[in-house]
Amino acid sequence: MTGTKRAAAASTPDASGPAITNDRFGVIDIGSNSVRFVVFDSAMRSPAYFFNEKVYCGLGSDIETTGALPPTGKAKAFSTLRRFALLARALEVRDVVTIATAAMRDASDGADFAKEIEAGTGLRVRIVSGKDEGRFSALGVLLGDRRTEGIVADIGGASMELAFLQAGAVRHCTTTPLGPLRLKETGLTSDVLAAYIRKKINENLPDGTRPGLGLTLVGGGWRAFASLVMRRTKYPLRVLHGYEFTREQALETCDWLTGNDAPDLTVHGLSKTRAENAPWTAHVLRAVIERLEPGNLAVSSCGLREGVLYESLTPAMRCDDPLTQSAQLMERVEGRFPGFGAELALWCKSALPEMPERMRLAACMLADVNWRVHPDYRAGACFTTATQSSLVGMTHTERMILAVALAYRYKYAKATVERNGGSAILDKEQRRIAEATGRIIRLGAMLTGATPELLHRCSLHRDATTLTLTIPTDLEALASEAVERRLDTAASLLELAPKMVTGGK
Repeated sequence: MTGTKRAAAASTPDASGPAITNDRFGVIDIGSNSVRFVVFDSAMRSPAYFFNEKVYCGLGSDIETTGALPPTGKAKAFSTLRRFALLARALEVRDVVTIATAAMRDASDGADFAKEIEAGTGLRVRIVSGKDEGRFSALGVLLGDRRTEGIVADIGGASMELAFLQAGAVRHCTTTPLGPLRLKETGLTSDVLAAYIRKKINENLPDGTRPGLGLTLVGGGWRAFASLVMRRTKYPLRVLHGYEFTREQALETCDWLTGNDAPDLTVHGLSKTRAENAPWTAHVLRAVIERLEPGNLAVSSCGLREGVLYESLTPAMRCDDPLTQSAQLMERVEGRFPGFGAELALWCKSALPEMPERMRLAACMLADVNWRVHPDYRAGACFTTATQSSLVGMTHTERMILAVALAYRYKYAKATVERNGGSAILDKEQRRIAEATGRIIRLGAMLTGATPELLHRCSLHRDATTLTLTIPTDLEALASEAVERRLDTAASLLELAPKMVTGGK
C-alpha cells in the first residue's frame, strides 16, 4: 500500500464548508523507540486523527554496540506491524505509507528486515535517509503552522535531525547520531559526553543557521521535556502544540534533569521510557541551545507523520489554513446552521479591526458548535474547544484569544476564563479585544437566532465614537431589550457608545 497525491478538489470548500471524504490516509512510522500507526480521517490540510496507536519496540537499542537490530525488538515490531496491516484494512484506509528511520537505516540487517516485513504483512517499507527524515519532520511543522521559520530539531531514539525553514519551505536538512538510545550506548559521561554532543552538532548544522533564529522542537522526547517546563512554571495550559518557552527556562530544566539529585519523573506524568530518556535529551538540548542561541523555543506536535501527509497534498491544498479549515469542518458537523459563521465574520468585520481576519473567522465558525451543552456550562465547553481540541495553526496566545472569545459568547464567561488561566497568558488589551469579539458574536447570534438569512439584512458599523446596529423596517421585530443589552455590552468593551437604528430598507 503506497501513498498518492491528493486531488486538489478535496481542499476546495463549498458553501457549507470543506468536503468530508472517507479518503483515509495512514502513516506507519517504524522508529528507533517505537512503531506508530496514525490514520488521518481525510485528505485535507488540517490533520484529523482518526486512529493513533504506538507500541514501544526498541529497535534502536543495540545499534551502537552490535550494529544490528535487537532480536526481541524485531519480533515485537513485526507482530505490531502485522496488527497495523490488519487494522488498516478494517479501517478502510485507502493509502498507507510505511516509513522506517534511523534504526533500520543504520542497522546492518535493516534492509533485510524491511523485506521480511513486506513478505509477512504486505506493507512496503521505505527506509528514509537522515536528510529525508529531517525534511519530513520540517514539512510536518509547516502542516501545523505554515508561518514557522528557523531551525527544526526532531529527536528520536537513535538520531536527531536538524532542518532550516524559511518562507514556507525546507531549505536544508542534516542528521546526527544524538538520540538517547545511542547516547546511552556510548558509555560517555560528564564533560566527555558534552564534548561529543557539541562536536556532532557543529559538524551537522544546516545551511542558514545563525544565532537568534527560532527553534522548533519535534518528537516525543522534546514534548516530554516541554511538559516538565510547563509543570515547573505552573503554566496554565497543557496543550503542547504551539507552546513557547525561554532559553533560560529550558536551561534551568536541563540542569534539573541532569543534576546529581535527578528527580523521579514518573511522578511528573512521564512514562517509564520517557523518564529514562529525559536526562539524555536534556544533554542534547543544552548543547543545541548553547550553539544556536535561539530567539525562542516552541513545540510542534506535528512531525514526520504529518510531514508524510503534507507531502501527499497538492500545492493548492498546502496553502489552506489549518485553523479555519478545522473550524469550518467542526461547524459543519456540530453547528445548528452551517455557514452562519462565515456570514457572522463578514457582519462583524468593521466592528473588530483589531482581531486578525483568520482568528475572527475561526471564532465565528466555532461559536455555535456547543449549543447542545447545558446553558450553564457552554462557556466552559467553548473554552475547552479552543484549548483542548486538536486545532493547529495557532500560537498559545492566539489559542487563548480564541478561547476567551468563545467563552464570552455565553454567560459565566469571566469565571471560566479566570479559572482556566486566561489572565496569565493574555495582556489587558488582548483580553479586551477577545471579550469584545465574544460579545459581538453573542449579539449577532441573539439578534437572528444564528440564522444567516436574517443576519445579512442587518448591519453593524463602527466609527470613532459609536457602535451602530441597523435593522431594516421589515425586521424591526428583531429589536428587543435583550438585543439592546447585548449591543450595550459589546460597545462598552470597545469603549464606544451604542446606537440601534430601526427603519429603512
